[in-house]
Amino acid sequence: MKKLSTAFATLALAGALLSGGAAYAGTTDCTDGSVLSFIDHRFDDKARRYLQTDLDITGFDRVSNTHVDYRNETQPIQRVYCHAKVDMNDGHRRDLWYMIESGMGFAGLGDRVRFCISGLDPWYVDGRECRSVR
Repeated sequence: MKKLSTAFATLALAGALLSGGAAYAGTTDCTDGSVLSFIDHRFDDKARRYLQTDLDITGFDRVSNTHVDYRNETQPIQRVYCHAKVDMNDGHRRDLWYMIESGMGFAGLGDRVRFCISGLDPWYVDGRECRSVR
């Protein structure tokens, strides 16, 4: 049984890496180090690729849970909404908004993390001032 759960966890992580989502083992903690590390690394890639800049997150501060949409009969996915202040290598401090969606990892295994840094979404993918992940 343990080998099977390890195989599923490995499969979920591999799928998340290929799809660009994050796979976590059911965390709903905004301060979880693996979530913050994922955001840091993913932002580095996005900044270079899409913003065409060497902008980098240098630190996280005041990490907090803003609210939770619990899973129920009308809401099949639990979402934990989080906020933090991030220090950037350009000397600015910006608002980071992120959401942890339970069971939304690859093939429904693990969780998915979506994030947005205010002022760094020039195409408003997450709405004005990161509205969709607030």
